[in-house]
Amino acid sequence: MKEPSSVTVSLSVKLLILLLSIVLIANITIGLIAYRISSKGMKKSVNNQLSTFSTDLVNQISAINEKQFNALHFLAEQRFLKDESISLQEKNYQITNIASSIGQNYENIAFYDKDGNAVTADGRVINFANRPYFQQAFNGKDFVSDPAFSTVTNSILQHYSVPVYNQNKKPIGAVVLVLSGNSIYDAIKNIDTGDGMHPSVINNKTQKTVANANENTDETVHGDIQDRTTGLGLVLDHIFNGQEGIEDFIDPNIHVHLIASYKKVPDTDWTVFAVAPYDFYFSSLSAMKNSMVLVTIAIIIISSLAIMLLITMLIKPLKTVKDSIISIASGNADLTKRINVTSKDEIGNVVEGFNMFTEKLQNIIGDIKSSKDELNNAGIEMSNSSQDTASSITEIISNIQSMHNQIRNQVGSVSQTASAVNQIASNIESLKHMIESQAAGVTQVSAAVEEMIGNIESVNNSVDKMAMSFSKLEQDAQGGIVKQQSVDDQIKKIEQQSVMLQEANSAISNIASQTNLLAMNAAIEAAHAGEAGKGFAVVADEIRKLSETSSQQSKTIGDQLKNIKDSITTVVNVSSDSSKAFSSVSQQITQADQIVELIKGAMEEQKIGSRQIIDALHNMNDSTVEVRNAASEMNEGNRSILQEIGRLQDFTATMKSGMEEMSIGAEKINETGSVLQSISNQVQESIKKIGNQIDQFKV
Repeated sequence: MKEPSSVTVSLSVKLLILLLSIVLIANITIGLIAYRISSKGMKKSVNNQLSTFSTDLVNQISAINEKQFNALHFLAEQRFLKDESISLQEKNYQITNIASSIGQNYENIAFYDKDGNAVTADGRVINFANRPYFQQAFNGKDFVSDPAFSTVTNSILQHYSVPVYNQNKKPIGAVVLVLSGNSIYDAIKNIDTGDGMHPSVINNKTQKTVANANENTDETVHGDIQDRTTGLGLVLDHIFNGQEGIEDFIDPNIHVHLIASYKKVPDTDWTVFAVAPYDFYFSSLSAMKNSMVLVTIAIIIISSLAIMLLITMLIKPLKTVKDSIISIASGNADLTKRINVTSKDEIGNVVEGFNMFTEKLQNIIGDIKSSKDELNNAGIEMSNSSQDTASSITEIISNIQSMHNQIRNQVGSVSQTASAVNQIASNIESLKHMIESQAAGVTQVSAAVEEMIGNIESVNNSVDKMAMSFSKLEQDAQGGIVKQQSVDDQIKKIEQQSVMLQEANSAISNIASQTNLLAMNAAIEAAHAGEAGKGFAVVADEIRKLSETSSQQSKTIGDQLKNIKDSITTVVNVSSDSSKAFSSVSQQITQADQIVELIKGAMEEQKIGSRQIIDALHNMNDSTVEVRNAASEMNEGNRSILQEIGRLQDFTATMKSGMEEMSIGAEKINETGSVLQSISNQVQESIKKIGNQIDQFKV
């Protein structure tokens, strides 16, 4: 027997790999959970801090803009600016005096008229109609420009403008403020987002930087970045589309990993871009990740040494079990050997179980060896019995074949008798069909006549109902004529009343005309009276308006009354035609009633003739029934004979089929006997082989 390979080493390696995998998975899982929780918390804290930076700067910029707009709106509400009779020079002179008293760092404050003209300090008039700060303000919108360097003043200037309306809320110009310096830059340079970096402000429409205090970045024109799908380009694309959020990215200008919060400034095209180095906030998280990796490696090394020592101690007792099993497996399968139990742990329990299994197997093999001889004797007896069975089956097959030949002869005789009886039955059946056809013809004629009588009855009933309906219809027609005459009378009364309404409407129209003349006279007299007649003039004017309204309503009523009169005339004509139609219908109903009476008399004569025909058909039907009964009795007797012949044929066929099945079964039994003999020989050979194998065991 081949000795198995180093089982102990393989098991040790498997246990070592299993335990190390558990330790590694546990440490990695704990580390990942801790890192994820720490990362999530730190990211939330950083996002809140950057969001606070951007929100604070947004509020500061909004406060700066609001301060300037409040001052401009205060100036725009001044009465002298709303007064269009005051000259442009005077308005600019007064607004300059007011601005100088405010004491701000204003470079210039001026009023621009509706054509965009403004007066300079030296008295010149210059047109600024094409400047955006004038165009937007004149269109009713507050405007603030990006801080920009001016070559005229050699300084940074910023424009604010608001619209100016007259007393009718119509725009007549704009107030424009030119602010010296970059107040937005002053606000962002005091905010440190981390590692010396400051927020910046970007214009969404121009895609240019409004203010930037970072010395190590070049963000003058953000639109130069071509790739808008990743990194800084993607963040800028979000900003230019007016979005808000917090993202981290790689700046392609300085090649540094950054994180930024960007928020829009309300009522402007600006977005605050608060950016900071990513490592400034997340360096401690990276250090924690490196420490966790080092700790995990140390734990794996220590765990490997401890697990290898433990596996060596556990596997050592199994070597004894292996040697004992190899000893039992070698030689002639000696089942009398046992393994000594040297430990009381799980391995000792395995050894005790193996000894119990070997003892039980020894008893089973002993019983099988004692049963082997009995099985061998039974095989010999089964072989002898199968030979005797084969000879008996051969004799049965010969007897079945002889009986099968006799039954085949009987089947031929029965078939000839059945043919003769079938010919007689066919003749009787033909006679029956002829009688049935005659009876069916008489029945059909009788049914047709009965149906014709029923139809005549139905026609008579319908004619009676028609006569009653025509009488009722004639009465209703007479009543309709009476009611139609009543309707004609009512329509004539309505026609007379409509004439009266027209006369009344003409009177109202005349009154309205006279009232209008009186109102005009009253207005003339009030004009003559001067101031004393103003109240009377108002009353006269109201009376004139009432007169005109009454005249218009009278004209409308007159038109409607004319339409009503035309409609009444049409109804009178239609009513006359309806009366003539009722008279014509009444005459037609009377003629139709006379025709119905003639039809009723003709149908009564038809009903009497049909009764005579049905009596003759009943007598013919009785004679046909007697002939059909006699033919049925003959047919029943012949059918009984055919049934007996059919039963005899079925019985003979059944016997023939049974004998054929018996013959087939006997042949199968004969084949089975041969197979059984072969199987008996195979069983005897198998018993010998099993005995040789069992004899190898020592019990």
